[in-house]
Order: sequence, then structure tokens, then C-alpha cells
Amino acid sequence: MTNETATAAFARKVRLQRLAMGWERIWSALNAPLLVLGIALIIVASGVLPMLGQMVRYAVIAAVSIAFIVSLRGLFRLSWPSAIDAMRRMERTAGLPHRKVSSAGEDIAPEFQSAEAAELWAEHKRRQWADLHAVPVSPPVSAWRSFDPRALRVPVALGVLASLLLGPGDLRSNLTEAAATPVTTPEITIAMDAWLKPPPYTGKPPVLLTSPAMQQKFASGEGVTVPANAAFTVRVTGAKEPAIRFLPLDGGAPLNDIAAKINSNASGFTAETKLAQSARIEISDGEAMLATWPITIIPDLPPSVAWAKEPTIETGGSLSLNWQAKDDYGVRGITSDVSLADNQKDGIGFATDGPFLYEPPKFPVRLKKSNAKDETGKSTQDLTAHPWAGLNVTVTLTAKDAANQESQPVSVDVTLPEKVFVRPLAQALIEQRKILVLDPDKATDIARTFRVILLYPQGLTDRSGYLIRLSALATRLENSASNDDVVGAVADLWQLALDIEDGTLADAKAELEALKKQLEEALRNGASEEEIAKLTEKMRDAMERYLQAMREQWNKERQQGRNPRDPSADQQGRELSQRDLQRMLDEIERLSKNGQKDEAQALLEELNRMLQNLQPGERQQAGEGDSMGEMMDQLSDMMRQQQRLMDQTQRMPGQGQQPGEGEQGQDGQQPGEGQMGEGQGQGQGQGQNGRGLADRQGALRDLLDQMQKGLGGETPGEFGDAGRAMGEAERSLRNGDREGALQRQADALDALRKGARELGRRMREQGQGQARNTGRDGQGGGRDDDPLGRPRATQNYDEGPEKDMVPSELAIRRAREILEQLRNRANGQGLTESERGYIDRLLRGLY
Repeated sequence: MTNETATAAFARKVRLQRLAMGWERIWSALNAPLLVLGIALIIVASGVLPMLGQMVRYAVIAAVSIAFIVSLRGLFRLSWPSAIDAMRRMERTAGLPHRKVSSAGEDIAPEFQSAEAAELWAEHKRRQWADLHAVPVSPPVSAWRSFDPRALRVPVALGVLASLLLGPGDLRSNLTEAAATPVTTPEITIAMDAWLKPPPYTGKPPVLLTSPAMQQKFASGEGVTVPANAAFTVRVTGAKEPAIRFLPLDGGAPLNDIAAKINSNASGFTAETKLAQSARIEISDGEAMLATWPITIIPDLPPSVAWAKEPTIETGGSLSLNWQAKDDYGVRGITSDVSLADNQKDGIGFATDGPFLYEPPKFPVRLKKSNAKDETGKSTQDLTAHPWAGLNVTVTLTAKDAANQESQPVSVDVTLPEKVFVRPLAQALIEQRKILVLDPDKATDIARTFRVILLYPQGLTDRSGYLIRLSALATRLENSASNDDVVGAVADLWQLALDIEDGTLADAKAELEALKKQLEEALRNGASEEEIAKLTEKMRDAMERYLQAMREQWNKERQQGRNPRDPSADQQGRELSQRDLQRMLDEIERLSKNGQKDEAQALLEELNRMLQNLQPGERQQAGEGDSMGEMMDQLSDMMRQQQRLMDQTQRMPGQGQQPGEGEQGQDGQQPGEGQMGEGQGQGQGQGQNGRGLADRQGALRDLLDQMQKGLGGETPGEFGDAGRAMGEAERSLRNGDREGALQRQADALDALRKGARELGRRMREQGQGQARNTGRDGQGGGRDDDPLGRPRATQNYDEGPEKDMVPSELAIRRAREILEQLRNRANGQGLTESERGYIDRLLRGLY
């Protein structure tokens, strides 16, 4: 073996020996960290950490971490073995003396070098490399005894093995739990909302009990007042043991009759109930009181209904009930029940049960406004067709509110009105019908009476169809086998008598009545604009047919020599009546389109009264209606003169005012009516102006006195008030007191208008409002009553009773323009007190 080969083999052994020695050093340095890691593994794998408290767990983890860091000191101090260290280790292992291994790389010192020494040193080296070839590499030797004299490795290894085999779960999950930092649960605050919701029909807003304003109110000792049956709701979140109690306001035992619907779950606590009595509500969380609310309940009083005045009979025979209903939150409806009274004209009770075979008549009572708190109304229904017509009945009214509480019923006895039949045959049929209603057993006798009439019907009717129907009715009564046959015959008798009396007018009236009811239902139920427009158009056509039938019947009665009441005196009068009705329908349709259902329904009721007053009938005695019409004309002219006097009084200079101040001139005033000439002085003009107006005021008062005497002393009291106001106005004018005169003149004009309305009402009740009337100034005035049965004083819509009719769109627009001008003028600068007072009275409707 050459020296080079031996040198390479020796160098490899040295490297291996260095590695072995390096491992020994590393193993010695890792002993402490491994022991610490073993202890940590035991703690983790055994599942001890999750069972420890948070602070203890943190202390253990910190201690193990610190111990592990300290145990790493040996690794930080570790040095790798040198080649000399490796060779000396090889020498000790092989037992070689004289440093044969560590000195293998040495050479002869320079001072000893020579040829003989070099040869001798080469032989020495050859023998040395031959000996080193057999030197072994020492394997790593364990030094447990030196660095672990107490053999801690053994219990640690056993603990690791036991914890891995016997510990809960698996190592990964245990390590995750041990390393997981517990999440700090934030403290849950208690949140609470509570409110009271009054019943919708009360119109009261909800009350938020937990609002800051309400909290301040409760803190000051005040409570809350709400209507009965208010819905109470409370929601609490974050409470552990929430509870609710209801106590009396003055303390005491809990109110067990108030039960709340409670829903308690993880999301919170909710309680709901309706409060029908006052209570103190307490919300608690265990022993802690969260809130307390004293709630006072306002009881919902039942409605009341009363008769505003006695029932009245309208011109057409309809029964009118005048009622008044009240409720603290609003009346929802009024029901009426009609029953036969015990006391009848011929004694108590009935001889037979005949009247009880028929259902009581329906008398619907409708409110003008929904949920009205106080309403006085008038309900009219035509019950003349009912079999009980002419009998005494008891009408009972009952009001109901939105809480379904009913009022104490009020009753009144009244005789159901009967329709007046003029034609002899119709009168005879109605007379027999009444007998049949009272005594159904007389059906055969009544049939025999009809047979007698049919023996000689000449002069009774000119239509054979009526006679055929009468014969069929006689046969039906002769063969009647049950009360149902009698009830059917009674209905047919009415229809036959009505056809004989009115002819085609009855069919037209029935059609119009049916359409009117459909329109009422449509308005009440909030129908669409298209449906209301369709019904309105149908009603227009039916109204035209009804008016045409009335005119035909009137002409027919005149040809027969009778004196009927003329619904229209001439063509101008007819157009006016028809125009009024059509305008009413147009206004109803317009109001419904604008969403004003209540106003449209009220106007429809007004239209219904117009139609009832349009029914034909006998005319009054000649001259009576004409005189009343002339008197109404005279009264209308008197009001116009009084208005003219007021205008001229306003232009008269007041005390301390020059004639040039204020408004000058008297438009439309005739000479001699208080207008001054240019040459008159200021004081003289003022005196003459006042005296002239005073004279005219006195003459107007005398005219009123003459008219009252013409009425026979039965004049409305308002005419007396008007006369006294006129006298005071005359004195004020003579004294130059313009303001006093204006006030008294306004009172006189207002009294005249009220007196005219009262006189018209009396005329309607006495049947005097249907006579013909000739218009003033040569104009045909038509009849002197309008379609509502009110006396017509003039054909000018701006004056007289017709001023209360539905105005045209042009009149409404013009009135708005005038009002706007008056308001602007009232706000203007430079007005005197008299001028401002005059405009103010105009705006308040005194003129």
C-alpha cells in the first residue's frame, strides 16, 4: 500500500470518528430538551390541561416553555470535535502508545533534517501507516450516567407511553384543546322594548313605554292612560329569568284574570296580552326589577241612540225617522227593527194571525259618516207597499260601535203610511187587500167581490189586461189552499193596483229605485270609478224614462178632467227640473271619482228625496198655491232690496270721514235713492244720504209688516226679528251711525233668509209647495217648488231657495275668485275700520 492510499484511508477513519464524537455531544445536549418535551407530551396527551383553570393552565404552559428554553443551553454551547480529538479518541480506544495516531501527520523538524534522517524517517512512517491501518473507529458511547445520573428518562418515557395509549381522545385533538385560548364571553346587556297599541277604531297612536320621554314620565310618578282592550307587548333579551306580573294600581295581590301569552326561548322573552282593566305591569329578571308601568284603562262606553224628533211622513208617503247617535269612539252602525204594535186602531191585538204571515219591513239606517262620534240623521224609506201599511208598528233602533257593543234600544210607535190611490178600481183593490191581510180566511169572499167587479167593468179601466189579471187573482183566491197562496195574492194585488193607478210610471219608478239602491251599495263598498260611472249613466236613462212617464200621466189625467199636480208648468220649468236632477248625478259621479264617497252618498240621499217629491198627485185648491208663490216672490224681492240698501249704506261716509274717502258711487242706484248731486255740501250730503236710506229702510219694514198680515198671523218668528232689526237700522241711519246700521241690516237679512226657509218648510208640510208659479218680470217661472219640494222664489239660482241647490262648476269657480279677491283686499294696506269691517262681514257670510 502506498503512503497516499494509506493517508486517504486514515483520513476517512478520522472523519467517521469525528461524526461519532459529534453525535455523542449532540445526544448529551438534547437530553434536557427531550425530557422537557416528554413531560409536555405527558401533560397534553393525558388531557390534564383542559381540566385546569385558566390561570393554572397558563402557569403550566409558561413553566414548560421556560424549562424548554433553558434546556437548550447545551445546544447553544455545542462545539464540533476536531481531527486531533478524533485521533486521540482512536488512540485510547486502540490502546496505542506514543501518540501513534495523532502524530501520523507530523514531519522531521527542519534542524534535524539530513539524508540519513530522511531515510530513517521514511521507514518510520511506513511502519507507522502499517500499524494505523488496523486502528478501529470508536462508535458513539452513551453517557447517560454522566448527564442523567437519576435516570429521569425512564419515568418520562413510561409517562409518554402511558399517556399516548391511555389518554382521552387523540393526540391532535388534545393538543388543539391544550393550545386553544378560551374565548372571553362578553357580558350580555339586557335590552327591553314595550308598547301599547290601542284598538284601531279609537284612532289613538301607539304608546312606546320604553321611550326616553315615557321613562321620564314614569320616573316623575305619572302613569299612562289608554283605551280599553289596548294590546300590550313586551320583548326582553339578555335576561336570565325574565318574568311578568300584573298588579292593581294601588298594590295588592296579582291580578290573575289578566293572562299574558308568553314565548320564552334562546332569542329572548316575549309577552302579549290585551288590557281590559287598569294594572301595574312589572317586568323582572329573577330578583332584579327591570321596569314597572302603571297603566290606567279608559273604559269603552257603549253607544247611545235617541229619537231627535217624532217620525214624520214625507210628501210621497215615505216614513222618515229622525235619530241621534253618540259614542265615545264612533258609531259603526244603527239597526232598526219593525214589529207590529199591540195597540191598533180598533183595539189591542188582532183577531187573526193574518198580519203575522208577512216578514217585517226592512228599514235600513245609514250613517252619513263612518265612525261618527255624534251624528244626527234622517232615514227615509217608502214602506207603502208592505202589507202592514196602515197598521200601528213599533220601530226600535239599536246602535253598535266598533267594539260590537250595543246601545239600549229606543222604540217609538208609528202608523205605517199608506199610498193614496185616486183611481176607483185601484182604491177598491187596495181596500180588499187590507181585508185579506187582516183576515186570510176571507179569501173566498174577496174573490166573490172581484167577480162582481168583473161583471160590469165599464168605466173602471180601459185596459183589458188589468181585468184579465184581476180575474186570475179571483181564481187564485177561490182555490187558495194555504197561507202561502194568500201571501202571494196580496203581493199581486199591490202590483195590480199600482199599475192601474200609475200605469207605466210604476215600472219606471221601480227601475229607478233599483238602480238607486245599486248605486248606494257601490258607493258604500268603494266600487271602482268605471262601475260607478256605469251605474250613474243607467240612472240617468231611468230618470229620463221616469220623468217622461210622469208627464204622460199628468197629460192623461188632465184629459180626464182631473186637476193633477203639474211637475212642470211649461217647457222652461221641465228643463229646469230635469237639469237639477242631472246635475245632482253629475256631482255624485265627480265626488266618487275624487274619493269623496261620504259626500257622494249624502248627495244621493238628497237625490232620493228629490225623486220622492217629484211623484204626481192631486193639485191644491186654485189660488192657494198661487198666492203662496207670489208671497215667496215678494219675500225674495224684499231680500234683494235689503241687500241693495246694505251696499248703499256701506258707501255712505261714516262719522268723521269725508265723502271722498272710501268707495264712492252707487252702482245701479236710481236717482232719488240716496245719491247726492255734485253741488251738495259734505255735511248736507251726508245728512240727506242717511235720511234717504232711512226712509227706504222704513218703507221696507212696512212692506214686511203687510206681508205678515197677509199670512194671517201664523208667520215664522224670524220675520218679527227681521222687522225689529230693520227698525233699529232705520234709527241708526237717521243718526248717521253707519256701522250700527250695517250690523242691524245684516241681522235683518239673515232673519229674512231663515224665515223664508221656515215658511218653505211649513208649505211643504201643508202640501202648499206644489202649486204653479209665474215668474217675475214676465218670465215663466215653472212650478213654485223645486225638485226637493221647497218653494221657488225666483228662477235665479243665486237667489231664493234654489241657492241651496248644487252649484255649477262656473259658479263654484267664480265664488272662489271672489273669495280670493276679498281675502287679498282684507290684507291690503290703507283700509279704514269701516271698510275692513265690511269685508270681514262679507267673508263671514253676513251678507
